[in-house]
Amino acid sequence: MRTIWQITLIMAFYGAGEFIARLTHAPLPASVIGLALILIALHRRWIKPGQLRDGAQGLLGRMLLFFVPAVPVLIEHREFVSMLGVRLMLAVAIGTVLVMVVTGAVVQMVARADD
Repeated sequence: MRTIWQITLIMAFYGAGEFIARLTHAPLPASVIGLALILIALHRRWIKPGQLRDGAQGLLGRMLLFFVPAVPVLIEHREFVSMLGVRLMLAVAIGTVLVMVVTGAVVQMVARADD
């Protein structure tokens, strides 16, 4: 029950991000705005990390399931992949590396701040 509550809290932040994105026509995705809201709430100590930990770990543990629906679409629309082939693969590779580098840097900054 606790994990369900934590996932609900995470989704509430996403919903708030969606609301803000639609209201302001921000060029950022709602998920990024929601993540920023969670970061602000954690920084201001409005919520504690333990209030999100189990729910976040549960979602991260099942993250692969969120990508499964994209695979049949790519298989069904091969013309899209063949048309953009190299550029698409290059964009995915660069995006993946950037996400890994930024995530690593943020984790290191947070770890240093906790010490």
